[in-house]
Amino acid sequence: MSLHLSGFTAEMTDSVNSTLREQSRLPLSLRVKYTLRARLERGEWPVGTCMPRLEDLASEYGVSRSTLRAALDDLEREGLIERIRGKGTFVVGDAAKDHWLMLPTDWDTLINHIETLNAVFTHLGSGSGQLPQGLTGGDTPADTFWWTTRVNWSEGTPYSISTVHVVERLWQQQRAEFESRPILLVLRSHFGEELARAEQILTIRIADAMMARQLHIEIGMPVVRVVRVIRNARDEVIYAARVLYPAKYLYIRNDFGLRTA
Repeated sequence: MSLHLSGFTAEMTDSVNSTLREQSRLPLSLRVKYTLRARLERGEWPVGTCMPRLEDLASEYGVSRSTLRAALDDLEREGLIERIRGKGTFVVGDAAKDHWLMLPTDWDTLINHIETLNAVFTHLGSGSGQLPQGLTGGDTPADTFWWTTRVNWSEGTPYSISTVHVVERLWQQQRAEFESRPILLVLRSHFGEELARAEQILTIRIADAMMARQLHIEIGMPVVRVVRVIRNARDEVIYAARVLYPAKYLYIRNDFGLRTA
């Protein structure tokens, strides 16, 4: 059995090395960094353990020491490792705990999550106008909408950028609250009778320069784009939002409701 596992490990290592050497737009040091980070997330090197030596890792991946050192530099800046001269490289952060932000999949969970997150936001802009074409997946409503763009923060971490549109007739009634509180909480508190149907669509994108700057991530990192739309009983759009989350923070939990005979 041990011989089989040893051969399997060697085969996996060769496969990883081959993938690292494939042509890519990402610098080699970043590809090595993400490979090492994945091993940290899997718990191969738990917090408090010493990672293999620089020379050993460079040899394992078939890269230069300078490439490996650049990858480790990034992991150290992220607070995941600490290098102590003469002693080695130690794991000091739990990479698996980066996934701390739940992406709700139903209305009640979403509202409860917003209430408990205790988020603050940075205002990037606001105005009024027509709903952007295609945001609702159908015809653009004729109503005028107030919109606001915010960077949302929790415990010093920017975890999303949101551009939210609220039909102007509702915004006019609670302007101060809409401009200072989470939008969905204001809708739930004051306009519950308007909320008949809600949906959200999730897609994966990559961060451009603006997203990277506002969310404190690297250009090209994966982000989750969520589009949320709320309609009233007349099937009119009263709320629509685009929200961008760094994928590295998110986790999604669904209850399958499995029942066995």
